[in-house]
Amino acid sequence: MIRLSRMTAPALLASLGVLAAGTAFAQAKPSFDSLDKNGDGKISLNEASSDDALFVAFKSLDTDKDGELTREEFAKYK
Repeated sequence: MIRLSRMTAPALLASLGVLAAGTAFAQAKPSFDSLDKNGDGKISLNEASSDDALFVAFKSLDTDKDGELTREEFAKYK
């Protein structure tokens, strides 16, 4: 016979904390260097497409409207 035990409140809260931390980590902003796939010091719209939120925000972040994000423009991404 298999016996299932109940999880204590502290153990349940600790588990939920781990899950919440994992979710926050999964939503963390990627680094400029990880997105700059070709290493040219800029992020193109194509490179930005690997991060959904950045892709959506790209047009508003590209303040000089040259179709690329510099480190300075990317720094405003939250």
